[in-house]
Amino acid sequence: MSDKKWLLVVLVLSGVFLFLFARFAVDAQAIKGLVRHLHGEEESGKRPFHVILIEQQQDHPYWKMVEQGALDAAKLYGMSLEYHGPIRNSMEDQIELLDKAIAAKVDGIIVQGLNDNKFTPVINKAVDLGIPVLTVDTDSPTSKRLTYVGTDNFEAGKRLGHKVVQATGASATIGVIIGSDTAESQLLRLEGLKSVVERFPDMQIVVVGVSDISRMEAIVQAEMMLRDYPQINTMVGTSALDAVGILQARENLGRNDVAIFGFDDMTDTMQSISKGDIVATLVQNPYLMGYDSVRLLNDYYMGRELPKEHFTKIEVIDRDNVQTGVKTP
Repeated sequence: MSDKKWLLVVLVLSGVFLFLFARFAVDAQAIKGLVRHLHGEEESGKRPFHVILIEQQQDHPYWKMVEQGALDAAKLYGMSLEYHGPIRNSMEDQIELLDKAIAAKVDGIIVQGLNDNKFTPVINKAVDLGIPVLTVDTDSPTSKRLTYVGTDNFEAGKRLGHKVVQATGASATIGVIIGSDTAESQLLRLEGLKSVVERFPDMQIVVVGVSDISRMEAIVQAEMMLRDYPQINTMVGTSALDAVGILQARENLGRNDVAIFGFDDMTDTMQSISKGDIVATLVQNPYLMGYDSVRLLNDYYMGRELPKEHFTKIEVIDRDNVQTGVKTP
């Protein structure tokens, strides 16, 4: 075969190869576009930001509301959100989950900063690696976190303290149950409460116990307090399940003379206020904490400056406003 014929054959085969290669490339891009569409990604190839919420405890009623707020905001802003927490309240397990999120190179972390000293180094590690971190519900104020989203816990303790003063006529012997003796949020609430009570000579906090944010442990602690300090006539709980635990202990011991004050708007708490079994509760807004955390993270991705702290609404609910007070989805 002549050189010209060989050249013609080579040119034809090259053209066919180039045509098939181009067709393959087009088809591959189409398939990639379909996959992105099925996963809710933009045709531009940009994937949604992958954000992790690390909560205090799985399936806790309070944190379920935080989850829902975060999920609703993530859907609105096109983010991929997952949430994890220890089966039982454990600071060490939360820190381990935080380390795992950093290792996974997620795009953002929302975490409860339970203890400033322990959480700050891990939060700083995430930020130094380029992962933005927001603290929710409880802050790590000395860390490099972008912002804190949640209750002004010292102010919340003060607000509840003023309600205790008002309801007891500034005369009370008080037992307090806090959710944790290592969580900054709980300690700040206790300090806020003390800052009000100590102004009145006929008011005294005689004992403080820890429920480990467990209703059963709140019952145990409350019964122990009422047996060891029979002079107690007022009890205050600073985490979501404390007040209903105290109420159960009061019923178990037949101590109907004890006035109960609590935190958060769990269904049992609100029903007990309606019936007059619990005097009042300080209501936070966990749904908005979750929602605003994701919203502010989106602001950061958009290049907007975030506030150092973003406090969500609090309100004291008693029998007079239990039907019209703060409601969280």
